Amino acid sequence: MKRVEEVNQPSRIGKLAARTRAGIRLFSKVMAIVASIFLGVMMALTLFDVVGRYFFNRPILGTWELVGLMLVFAGTWGLAYCQITRSHIRVDVLLTMFPPRVRELINVLSYLVGAIGFGLISWQVFLMAKNYYLNGYVTDTLGLPVYPFMLGLTIGSGLIALVLLMDVIVSMIEVIKR
Repeated sequence: MKRVEEVNQPSRIGKLAARTRAGIRLFSKVMAIVASIFLGVMMALTLFDVVGRYFFNRPILGTWELVGLMLVFAGTWGLAYCQITRSHIRVDVLLTMFPPRVRELINVLSYLVGAIGFGLISWQVFLMAKNYYLNGYVTDTLGLPVYPFMLGLTIGSGLIALVLLMDVIVSMIEVIKR
């Protein structure tokens, strides 16, 4: 028979899961900070380009390319942290009408669809990045290689897929508990 202290202690798997979640949370927070820096640089670059274009008749060469490439990081690297902190917009008018167990089942399905979708995106974008690297694709104006930005998109979409997969597991546990 186990002692009370042993029963209340989390298992090694539980400790590993908690450390893994904490690591993913920290990594996604760092990625969100990097994404916000890219967003700030994009705004400043666009501002300087517009000012240069209309006031001095000197636009910044390649601004649209740079802004488009940086948008990959600004648009995807904050998604995982947004999901972890639940700071996204969620319309749950119909969801509130269901009993808690049904709500959790719907959460499981929606997280699963999202995880599969972002996993597929990550996989396909990785294949595109590999193709761009092997064929030497570069941007038209500045001649920047495209594959590093595609790898950034792979990382961003892969991390949100991982976070959604973790949410699937947590929601499944909630369904089992109810």
